[in-house]
Amino acid sequence: MYKDLIEFKNIALSNDLLESKNDKPNLYDLKVVFDDETKLVQVVNNVNSEKMFNSTYVYDSSRSITMLKHFENAAIDLQRRFNPQKTLEIGSNSGIFIKHFPNDESIAVEPCDNFAELTNKMGIKTYADYWNQETCEKILSKHGKMDLVFSSNTISHVQNLNETLQSIKNILNDDGVFILETPSFLEVLKYNAFDQFYHEHQSYFSLISLENLLEKIGMRIFDVSKHNVHGGTYRVMICNTNASYFDVDNSFYKDESDYGVDNFDKIKKRIDVMKQNMVNIKDLLEDLKQKGNRVVGYGATAKFTNVMNMCGLDNTHIDYVLDTTPLKNNKWIPNTNVQIKAYSPQNIKDINYFYLGAWNYKKEILEKESDYLSDGGKFITHIPKVKILK
Repeated sequence: MYKDLIEFKNIALSNDLLESKNDKPNLYDLKVVFDDETKLVQVVNNVNSEKMFNSTYVYDSSRSITMLKHFENAAIDLQRRFNPQKTLEIGSNSGIFIKHFPNDESIAVEPCDNFAELTNKMGIKTYADYWNQETCEKILSKHGKMDLVFSSNTISHVQNLNETLQSIKNILNDDGVFILETPSFLEVLKYNAFDQFYHEHQSYFSLISLENLLEKIGMRIFDVSKHNVHGGTYRVMICNTNASYFDVDNSFYKDESDYGVDNFDKIKKRIDVMKQNMVNIKDLLEDLKQKGNRVVGYGATAKFTNVMNMCGLDNTHIDYVLDTTPLKNNKWIPNTNVQIKAYSPQNIKDINYFYLGAWNYKKEILEKESDYLSDGGKFITHIPKVKILK
């Protein structure tokens, strides 16, 4: 049985940037619920996947030094531990993980044509398809079963979750390993990260809910590690129930249970804190603008679009937003009249406050902009609460 957690009306798709200020944005309701059976938090009545993941998709993982290092280290660690001969990545984006595997033994699946074309040019066989049973059977017939399947920040996006997990099981060897990287729902709650709720994020996994889902199809979690990217990410190691891997003891399950990630009432209380944070953001920005300050966004991320839409912000609160991604430059944040401008070190002068749209890269950004901070510049963040970083 589903229980309602939070609902937003007329929210723009997070990466559906506008070509022109006068373009009409596509707006959709966003409803997040709690499944009493599996303990999974998820979106219901969601937008069709093809409207979100297509040839105009703009998120490029290669634009972040943090992500480049993270995926390189992940590839090295997994090759050392499992020595896979045949590897598949589901949701390969710009290829910054799969490129570290021998090309003739690497396969990728990426539904966004622009990125699938990019990795094919790298020499990595990439299928421009959504992952489902049909795609699974196509790859099985041409390449056989896999030793390792890797997927980062993708399984949380799929709307056919049961089929997705079952088809991953089907393509793995008996002792094959599925490595799932996904934002931790525990961290979403701890840090009041309401901007993690958006249409692309169909599911918000805890280890508890994930284990409940895997048990139904004869798979199990045998190891977990936590990483700082995307505000707190689990790397979950999954195998068939009868595979030879020994379960590794960890405290993550207890942390989740103690915090109440499987308890509707406790989650609802955290949601109430998030709602107050949304009010506090708008109040602070209106106060700063009334005092004549220049406030500019730093990072035209999906999270930034969410904050703008969920808090009812526009160009009277944020003048514009800077971003390093060429695909985003000169476009507009939907439903806000806020333009995205190309980042350069010269563009940060005379700005009183930056709103930290890419808060999950806070450490990297604050180090990069140390001179700006030393000269009196300030950053605004809402994680875990609204505050000014000097």
